[in-house]
Amino acid sequence: MAAAFGLGLGLAWNAGLLGGGAVAEAAETAVVREEAARRAEHLAFTEAYLAHSAREFRVGSGETLAGLLTRAGASRAETNAALASLTDVYDPRRLRPGQPVSLYFSDAQLTGVAFRSEPGATVTANRTTAGEFAAREVEMPLTFEIARIAAQVETSLYSTALAKGATDREIGALADAFSYDVDFQRDVQPGDQFELVFERYYDDEGNTVRTGDLLFVSLETRQGPRNFYSFMAPGDTRPDWYDADGKSARRFLMKTPINGARLSSGFGMRRHPILGYSRMHRGTDFAAPTGTPILAAGEGTVVRAGPFSSFGNYVRIRHANGYETAYAHLSRFARGVRAGTRVRQGQIIGYVGTTGRSTGPHLHYEVLRRGQQINPINLRVANGRNLTGRSLELFEIERQRIDTLRQVRASETPAQQAALRVTRGDGGR
Repeated sequence: MAAAFGLGLGLAWNAGLLGGGAVAEAAETAVVREEAARRAEHLAFTEAYLAHSAREFRVGSGETLAGLLTRAGASRAETNAALASLTDVYDPRRLRPGQPVSLYFSDAQLTGVAFRSEPGATVTANRTTAGEFAAREVEMPLTFEIARIAAQVETSLYSTALAKGATDREIGALADAFSYDVDFQRDVQPGDQFELVFERYYDDEGNTVRTGDLLFVSLETRQGPRNFYSFMAPGDTRPDWYDADGKSARRFLMKTPINGARLSSGFGMRRHPILGYSRMHRGTDFAAPTGTPILAAGEGTVVRAGPFSSFGNYVRIRHANGYETAYAHLSRFARGVRAGTRVRQGQIIGYVGTTGRSTGPHLHYEVLRRGQQINPINLRVANGRNLTGRSLELFEIERQRIDTLRQVRASETPAQQAALRVTRGDGGR
């Protein structure tokens, strides 16, 4: 009985299909046509590379893509058609002098244009079987690696690290790790050694598309070697820097609360540049362009923010253990910075200026201990949090993992250690 019921149901289903045969046939024809169109488009994109002659040009100074196509021999109609197809995927005005552009021709007719739009992506505009141009952006597959840069400082740490394949992101992290006890303007000299270990994603040409976590930083100067490992302790929301013993790289107060500035006047007796006589200079001056961010040297509470005598725009922060810091001649204050505001270490509190009694844009920085100014450059304060217990155990496991990665990369052949190539403009995403 069940078998008979199943057979009857099957015959009824087949009858329904036969009754709708015209609809099914039409749908199938549409699918076939759509698939044929996709195949034709794919063929148009690929045959320019496989069968047509290719020529490479470089964008000249002040030259547009239209000018390059014309210079290469494309007709005005071909140039306009190719450029029109690109508008939906890329702005040709972004091309830079010296950038390579591949052109494809068949019987003196332009059939394709291809160039790198950014690291890891290529833009193509190719003639379709209908005679028009169609454009698309193709993302290239990326490769992941643990990158290691170990080198000697040449003209500067920044330029050397960039030349070896680091991005601004890694250099900024290195500066953050050492900002508590290294003055990069005075302490780092040509011949000093540095090392960076970080995650990197690169394209088929070896260009860095983006970088991931920075795992290890090392700097050896006349003051000796310092090594720091990145580690996120249980309960933290972001990683921090620790030395091999699990001691924090951070200090209670930063030595220099400004990045990229030049020490223009130290602590002690000097001839005042405006008053014209010698007097005690109870702070440190850092020359920097107007608008350079000023950072809170440590966690604390703002006790004053506003104009203050010859100091011009002035901020004073109260920290723990009887310490205070002061910042003078600001061009303006950061948003929300006022008396009573709680600030964290490294937070922007204002911007360099030349207000008050000042001969030029600079930061006047003071450190006070129980109301008395002390020399910020000679400041010796305690570390931040040091790891203990289970946190220290987990850190030691991570430190061993990072050291193993360093050893593996250090043992590779010179060819494997070739300098990383970086395409600028992505900021090391």
